[in-house]
Amino acid sequence: MRRHFTLLLASSILCCCLAVSCGSKKSVPTPSSQEIIVLYENDVHCGVDGYANFAALKNEMKATHKYVTVVSNGDFVQGGSLGASSHGRNIINIMNEVGYDFVTLGNHEFDYGIPRQQELMEALEAECLCCNFKDLRTGKQLYEPYRIVSYGGFDVAFVGMSTPYTINSSTPTYFKDESGKFVYSFCIDNFYEVVQKAVNSARNEGADFVVVLSHLGDEDEGEGGINSPSMIENTYGIDIVLDGHSHSVIPAAIMKNKKGENVTLTSTGTKFEYMGVLTISPNGTFKTELVPTKTYAKTDRSVLKVIDEIKEGYKKVAEQVIFTSDVKLASYDDQNNRLVRNQECNIGNFCTDAYRTVFGTDVAFLGGGSIRADLPKGNVTFNDLYTMFPFENGTCKGECTGDLILDILEFSVSIAPGEFGGFQQVSGLRFEYDSSIPSPVVYDADHSFAGVNGERRVKKVEILNKETGTYEPLDVKKTYTFAASSYMAVDHGDGFAMMSRCSNIQDAGVLDTDIIQNFLENYKKNHVGIEYAGTEGRIKDIK
Repeated sequence: MRRHFTLLLASSILCCCLAVSCGSKKSVPTPSSQEIIVLYENDVHCGVDGYANFAALKNEMKATHKYVTVVSNGDFVQGGSLGASSHGRNIINIMNEVGYDFVTLGNHEFDYGIPRQQELMEALEAECLCCNFKDLRTGKQLYEPYRIVSYGGFDVAFVGMSTPYTINSSTPTYFKDESGKFVYSFCIDNFYEVVQKAVNSARNEGADFVVVLSHLGDEDEGEGGINSPSMIENTYGIDIVLDGHSHSVIPAAIMKNKKGENVTLTSTGTKFEYMGVLTISPNGTFKTELVPTKTYAKTDRSVLKVIDEIKEGYKKVAEQVIFTSDVKLASYDDQNNRLVRNQECNIGNFCTDAYRTVFGTDVAFLGGGSIRADLPKGNVTFNDLYTMFPFENGTCKGECTGDLILDILEFSVSIAPGEFGGFQQVSGLRFEYDSSIPSPVVYDADHSFAGVNGERRVKKVEILNKETGTYEPLDVKKTYTFAASSYMAVDHGDGFAMMSRCSNIQDAGVLDTDIIQNFLENYKKNHVGIEYAGTEGRIKDIK
């Protein structure tokens, strides 16, 4: 869930600026023309309109500053129909027109597969930096860990890094060979050592200042989890971290590194909510500023032209109305709190009902992380549907025992009430759980539940009897049919390795968007009524 650091960012101001001294580097005069400007963003997720503002901000800075560098901290090719329809290439074309210098990889850069990810990085004119993405077959890093740029005798190192949880948060099978063995790694076992090695190497080459392009996020990944704060705490030699992944709005948060020295963490939110401006003086002081994109009126004409051409090509398909709805199907509440990753919500019920109905199964599962946007009340277009389901996930059905259903639900709520992309929205069943029981869940080698101090979080599970329309207690020994995304059931995305215990899995050969359209056309007459106005008590935290 996106976080706003309200002590640093007051809602009444439009622009946030915090100057932080980081010590003396070189005794060099610091006129404005010699200042270094680094423009940064993160988690744009196909929010393409902001690129024209970003390019204009770049032009504005170049008019007054000799040194201007433009960077992205990941998750740019996925998250909307313009990205999904072109498997990311539309976004790369826009970024090339803006003129980026460096990017690092977000976990969603891999959503179209590694071959496509590599094609996109080849097409991107900016350099991709990542110190912790490794090919285990060769033992080599796939991208340069850092790059040092000399700005008039003052050298700045840009170090890139991706969340080591990319393998689970993207599609695990993408990182395996045909035998099921992992052939790619994000160095989760020695992450801090890998980062420190890159920083030390950059310092030894003469870097006066180290800027990290991070896609780690500031959210808690559980006990011992790796994120930007923990990376700062376990390393030294870094001056500032430009962060992504958690969609947080952070003008400047001061943290202590391994040696007790100050490091600044900053992040711009998502979809160009803000544009980041890092100003570095040659004497080693710096400040960060978040510029609200909506109130920045300037745009770049050449970038606007590219965006408009791409939109026009997609317009005919995107604007087609595919159904109407009497209610808003919401993934966020009115306070902009995300719902799908830690609680039952009407859009989750709608999507899983579609899966269960079209496949004719007993139950259906869908990870909340697959649902990326609301569906509006009134006319709903193909673009709305594509924005909700941007991943082009395949779908499947299969069989599983009641005890496996219990384990699936246990893992689903293992970090609740914290957010989890694998939190399962459900259909054909309802259950209760107790979030006060300690987590995380522990599993045996065969991916069966081993328990947390011998106690489960999930306390009660009932399965809908399709003939009587009533709910009955789960039979742990009975075999049930289920529908799910291939991402979860086949690729074991979000860590659902226990799905290897399923049987008779059949690939439907259709995408998640196709399932929704099938459900609407054949079962709903292309209309969603007030039956989805609220929730039904399918998921209850008894705490």
